[in-house]
Amino acid sequence: MINRLTMSVIICTRNRLDCICECLASITAQTILPTELIIVDSSDIPLISQDDFLSIFNEQQFPHTKLIYRHTKAGLTLQRNVGIDLADTDIIYFFDDDVILDCNYIKEMQRIFAGHQKYVGGTGAITNVAPFKRSFRHVVRRFFLIQRNYSSGKFTSSGMPTHAYGTHEFKDVEATSGCCCAYRAHVFTKHRFDEHLVRYAYMEDCDFSKRVSNHYKLFYNPFAKLAHNQSPLSREKLIDFRTMFSNYYTYLFFKNFYSQNKIRIVAYLWSMIGLLIEASYSTVVQRNTGYIRGYWRGIYKFIREQRHYLN
Repeated sequence: MINRLTMSVIICTRNRLDCICECLASITAQTILPTELIIVDSSDIPLISQDDFLSIFNEQQFPHTKLIYRHTKAGLTLQRNVGIDLADTDIIYFFDDDVILDCNYIKEMQRIFAGHQKYVGGTGAITNVAPFKRSFRHVVRRFFLIQRNYSSGKFTSSGMPTHAYGTHEFKDVEATSGCCCAYRAHVFTKHRFDEHLVRYAYMEDCDFSKRVSNHYKLFYNPFAKLAHNQSPLSREKLIDFRTMFSNYYTYLFFKNFYSQNKIRIVAYLWSMIGLLIEASYSTVVQRNTGYIRGYWRGIYKFIREQRHYLN
């Protein structure tokens, strides 16, 4: 039954040759290999011209897999949508280029898709999340409805996602992570990744899973395991990353939550207060103003560019 479901693996990458090669090596070791392997690359030097990439992205390493390569403009959501258009299978997997899959990852995910038609999407378990401990940061994030691991996988009333990573029970969730999510192909006839979220596109995965979970069931599978190494290559500077975070979080709150219930603005403001308190703590303890300056910049950027969502 599992083998009857065809599957595409889409990996979007940019300027991370070592990461993508390690990721592909973990895919060659899967107990069930994908039907299609789609690389959507925006590297300055295309991967297809580099010997290290070609040494693993070839028919010898993937003898029964259709290999597809595209070079595109940079932008994670754009690249994912390009990959979706190239896919022609029952299930579509998305992996970041800096993940390392356990050899049974795809098998464990396919088992759920094959045995439970009610689920149209899901996510596996990231095994190298930071250990859970009660700390000032944890208390602030829980009290102010800010995203965190070791949780339910549901969205808070402020529109912040929580993630089930670190927990060990199979469960229904609303939020999936773009580093390791999968969906039935029919979902993409109505839903695509939002290309307003440019560059690294923080929280694009939460936006997508929120829209899908409004209509369908999603799952968290702790038996499908992988490590997310979060390569520092091509990451944004701290202040730019925090600007992107608060800008995109604000945009997605007004897009997906405020439009449904305007009273949720109270919860949004509550979470922003929590982020600023957390950022102030970092400013004092770490003597780093990047967090708090970035959050304010992101809010200002949203008001300047997306104020129509406030109506």
